[in-house]
Amino acid sequence: MKSKKIILSIIALIILAIILVCSLYYFKQKNTTPAEIKPISNTVTYFCQEGTLKATYEKSDVILSFKNGSTTTLPQTISGSGIRYELGSTTLVSEGNNANLTENNKETYTKCVAGNQTSNEGVNTYTDNSKTFSFSYPGQFILSGGDIGYSQDWSYGTDKLGLLLAVVNIPKSFMPKTNFGESRFTVGTSVDPDAVKNCLTYNYGGMGSTSMVTIGDRKFTKMKFSDAGAGNYYDTTSYRTIYNGQCFAIEYTVHSTNIYNYSPDQGIKAFDEAKITHILDGIVYSFKFE
Repeated sequence: MKSKKIILSIIALIILAIILVCSLYYFKQKNTTPAEIKPISNTVTYFCQEGTLKATYEKSDVILSFKNGSTTTLPQTISGSGIRYELGSTTLVSEGNNANLTENNKETYTKCVAGNQTSNEGVNTYTDNSKTFSFSYPGQFILSGGDIGYSQDWSYGTDKLGLLLAVVNIPKSFMPKTNFGESRFTVGTSVDPDAVKNCLTYNYGGMGSTSMVTIGDRKFTKMKFSDAGAGNYYDTTSYRTIYNGQCFAIEYTVHSTNIYNYSPDQGIKAFDEAKITHILDGIVYSFKFE
């Protein structure tokens, strides 16, 4: 009888201890102050036509960090599309991996694209924010994205909508005193059913050609296009493949002008087409899906 009382007493003490522990846990949870709950933040690096911009997204605002070391915080506001942060005359609009910054009613960071980049001996390697693809390019050139949202700029001569994922520009100043205009390397994609269906088929008017090439371990259809007008020439090389149900177009366009449009006293020479092509092909063949 005595042993039964001892056992019952022990059980009662165990139950009491459990109740006490649960009460203390509930009290602590109920009285946790907001300062003890750290907001989740996400820092993104944007590559824009004007340079890089870092954005740390908090719960209800964004902290922008500039190249000169200054920072500014913008609260989130109502947006019809994408996400909008605004304070006075400074506005950041972002959607997907793209963003634009306006300061004093002037666009200061445009066609920005999020991602990660490493540099080694003058060569930059860019990986998109979703880690779908990467490519390398000379560090002297500018990396950016396209306009926010869907457009027809993702591939040459298309009337279907897609996304322009990355752009590398080679400016006219790269070859001064020549008839070189500029060059542009692009990565674009579309999930439009017709775009995917016709992704590897040449169905454009005018002069053009197709062939099969291997980039990395993947087959691409290579297409070449030429266009001209008002003394300007545009030669585009497009590499197409279907990946994850999407049509990917890795392309570059070389813009030049008619050398005979210049008088001899201007000292304009024919640009080194082989050099430009070598640089652009190097970027293309560094492309890979991660």
